[in-house]
Amino acid sequence: MQRSLVLLENMNSHFCIHIDADAFFASVEQCLHRELRGQPVVTGRDGSIAVAMSYEAKALGVERATPIHIIRRDFPQVHMVASDYFMYKIYSNRMLSIIQNHLPNIKRKSIDECSGDISDVVDSFDQAYNLATIIKKELEYKLKCNFSVGISSSPLLAKMASGMNKPSGLTIIDVADNLDYQKVPIKKVSGLGKKICERLAAMDVVNISDFIEKYPFIKKNFSITVDDIFQQLQGETQLRFHHETLQKSMNKARSFNVTNNKDDIFGQLIINVESLLKKMRSQNMYCNKIYIGLRDTERQSISEYIKLPTHTRDPLFIRNCIRKIFNKIFSTDQAYRYVSVTLSGLEESLYTQNDLFGESQRFNRNDKLYSSIDLLDTKFGSHCLLPASTLNTPKKIGLHVKKNTLMVTELNSLLPKETFFKRLGYPFLGSIS
Repeated sequence: MQRSLVLLENMNSHFCIHIDADAFFASVEQCLHRELRGQPVVTGRDGSIAVAMSYEAKALGVERATPIHIIRRDFPQVHMVASDYFMYKIYSNRMLSIIQNHLPNIKRKSIDECSGDISDVVDSFDQAYNLATIIKKELEYKLKCNFSVGISSSPLLAKMASGMNKPSGLTIIDVADNLDYQKVPIKKVSGLGKKICERLAAMDVVNISDFIEKYPFIKKNFSITVDDIFQQLQGETQLRFHHETLQKSMNKARSFNVTNNKDDIFGQLIINVESLLKKMRSQNMYCNKIYIGLRDTERQSISEYIKLPTHTRDPLFIRNCIRKIFNKIFSTDQAYRYVSVTLSGLEESLYTQNDLFGESQRFNRNDKLYSSIDLLDTKFGSHCLLPASTLNTPKKIGLHVKKNTLMVTELNSLLPKETFFKRLGYPFLGSIS
């Protein structure tokens, strides 16, 4: 672990912490499946690309977003695992609960990250280091996953510090004690996208020190507000607090055994969109665009979209729209292996205005009905109540997997009286004979 300590004379200094789970999805799979510990693991087998990789897989050269068929071809020793988001959410909630026992005001930034200002808890980097050590040890003991922690005087530098000594690092960036962090490439700074970094590179801005030195010139040549990043890179507090940006789209994709059965393929699209609609209802959001995509046996993709007359999440209306798009792009002369659905233009109901002719109410008239179904699902298990329109969905379209020749890891066996949608969130420790 890297450690830089200094006792601050200014008691009003800010101390920020950022806690990041290392290779989170893959680490959870290694916790649930003991046989995968120490093995190269890639999650995302139920989709088309690698979602997350264990450090053993990264060491082989596997990269995020690599197509699954490429990984199977080039890295046959890798264990492909179907993503189990049910369990990832459980582990994420446990992570947050453990941290909040020590830091009640900590906030979840994503499923595997938490951060916050801890100035009201500690007075020095020494105290911050000791507290972070306690939290880190408890997380790793109780969850059996590695966590990296970053501490600094600004949220941006704390996040950067958490990624500097992975896996299982605890790093402090104290700008009053050590400026080595300014050697970090500017492309590693959160908040600066790829295009912006390319423009900065054209200005010979390669690392953080270049950015700080040339900031007056940079500010004049960028339409974006860079003053907040400039302040934080020097260890100063945020100039403004940014509201969480609203999610703009949701996507659900799945690969399966090659088929030209139109009903089965359309049924899989319906399964995908039902999952997205439930997620939209849970987040109180509405969409106004629908994209669907198909991929054939030659891995060629075709997609189409439709713009809706108003923001909606009405299942019947959206399913009818998907059928129109599907009929337009589906070919009876072609076999397919992959479908995807994207709902975009998302807005919260708070910001969704009713139109002059009341179309919003007409398109969302079934909202209360489906929200009630969601409540029953939560209480009694998913799919305990289904609309008749989903009866045409395929019972089992199958995954595109050759179990006899490829290493495949399945979900844990269910305990008595468990179902796939209702199960205990505990790691599998093995059976006793």
